[in-house]
Amino acid sequence: MELLHREGLARIGRFRTPHGEVETPNIMPVINPNIRTLPIEIMKRMGMQCLITNSYIIRRTPELKEKAMKDGLHSLVGFDGPIMTDSGTFQSYVYGDVEFHNTDTVKFQVDIGSDISTILDIFSTPENSNEEASYAVEETKRRIDEVESYCERSNIAGPIQGSVYSELRARSAKIMSQSPASYLPIGGVVPLLEQYRYSELVDIILTSKLNSDFSKPIHLFGGGHPMFMGMAVLLGVDMFDSASYVKYAKDDRLLFPEGTRDLKELTEIPIWSPLHDRFSMSELKSLERGEKTQALAEHNLFTIYMELGEIRERIREQTLWQYVESKARSHPALMQAFRRILAYSEKVLPYTELYRKSPFFYFDEFSAKTPYGVRISNMGKFRENYVSIPKRFCLPAGLDPKFIHEIYEKSTVNFSFPFGDLMVPAELEESYPVQQSIICNRIPEHYSWKNVDIDEGAVTARQFPLEKIRFLADVQFGQGSGKALFSENIKIDISKNTGRIRTVRKNGEIIATMRAHDGYLALTMEGAKIIKELHKGIKNRVRVTEDSAKFNALGKSVFYQFIKECDPQIIPYNDVLVVDPQDNLVAVGRALASGREMREYKKGIAVTINHHQKNSS
Repeated sequence: MELLHREGLARIGRFRTPHGEVETPNIMPVINPNIRTLPIEIMKRMGMQCLITNSYIIRRTPELKEKAMKDGLHSLVGFDGPIMTDSGTFQSYVYGDVEFHNTDTVKFQVDIGSDISTILDIFSTPENSNEEASYAVEETKRRIDEVESYCERSNIAGPIQGSVYSELRARSAKIMSQSPASYLPIGGVVPLLEQYRYSELVDIILTSKLNSDFSKPIHLFGGGHPMFMGMAVLLGVDMFDSASYVKYAKDDRLLFPEGTRDLKELTEIPIWSPLHDRFSMSELKSLERGEKTQALAEHNLFTIYMELGEIRERIREQTLWQYVESKARSHPALMQAFRRILAYSEKVLPYTELYRKSPFFYFDEFSAKTPYGVRISNMGKFRENYVSIPKRFCLPAGLDPKFIHEIYEKSTVNFSFPFGDLMVPAELEESYPVQQSIICNRIPEHYSWKNVDIDEGAVTARQFPLEKIRFLADVQFGQGSGKALFSENIKIDISKNTGRIRTVRKNGEIIATMRAHDGYLALTMEGAKIIKELHKGIKNRVRVTEDSAKFNALGKSVFYQFIKECDPQIIPYNDVLVVDPQDNLVAVGRALASGREMREYKKGIAVTINHHQKNSS
């Protein structure tokens, strides 16, 4: 799996198969090898890159089996792109034991040319006892182990089981991540999806994701309804499959981004639907059964791909979180699930970028509980005994200059100011997401200073710009970094036009700049040297191979496969030091992934270089 774009756990990625690449997030429409509701060409025009079919049906149907063995799976289906095959696990769950065994099942899938072959795992349901679910996890482990020899010939899917038991889901995810499986579906969730038990799905998906290898795609079996797809992707799901586009069509039901509607209750065909220019509503309702099913299936699949396109665009814009947050209001089950996501904000925080391209949308009290809200609260812990004594704070335009000069600089009190339901350290006035927010809560314009006694004739106790950059350095690079980087004899350059900090110099050399787009510090090589000497070991570092270091010293990006070691506390979009195996500083740049992800991804760019050894200007 190669990471291309990200927003927290959500990602646009790319993984390779023998029949081409798949860009995620994406869906595999379920194709019944016996029944073709939609022609492959129509599905490809909608954007279909891959599909899933059932090897059990093929194997137990003589004419299909013969053609698949002779001409291959892709010839049988009539599709030249990546194809995943299911094993018959669901049939085993519905009808009892199937007549085939695990090893034979995987061998058959590999022999007919499946791009992703699935083991015959044990299907666990939400109603299973802990003992039954535990057996499913252990037996599935045994079955993935016995097909290891086939992993060189095909991508093998190792399903994550465990029913509704978080400890079993975590164990199963770790087992499958350490196994030869290169593709990780989350199984046993269809009953939860059908019953709108989305809050429980949040627990299952996040537990599975956070205990899985980030370099392997995560697939949500059966999770192809557009109303939940955005939330699932936000939680880290990369791939879906769905037969719903056909099943709902057979029941005269149409998929919409926010839910499902009955054909008999509709009076207009949406203008975005592929059916809009072909039928009137009365014509659509009066079609013969077969033709109607095909038309509705086309609409349904188009809706799914339309929603996926929106989700991918949201990730590129880094607005998926606010999209999911606003969409959660469309259904009580989604809103309950969104509240459940907020309970995981602390666990998701290590994978949350220091800043995003988009503004932070502050809707209500729930926004304060997002990972960004939690980060602000955590930043406040870098100062003790904060008191909230604001006066005419004009958010997000910045702090009142009168406050800075008359109150802050003549006091040793640590101040904070209101930001929605949060209290923010005054030094974070310009840092993401405070100034880069759009907030619907009305911030009162006038506050009283009665709680602070200031001697108007007192000399300046501290300088706001200096305290501000020291605070940011502590937040970004660890406690003690601020005073080490910014001693009393530094020179802070302030923009005459904006009044904002631009650069910080020491002995005439620029050691850091204040980034305008996010209000955080960017280190130069001179600044990075100070941080390196302050923090020993691997802290703030990405250690690369000798060969990589030579290229990084010239300003070339760091690739995952050349990382030998890195600080596990690295968060995406923060500055990091790039060092060679002997801990010599060769560059400083922006991390594109967390420390954990850097250890697990095998392909792609991990750090983009800002300053480097051969050109430290």
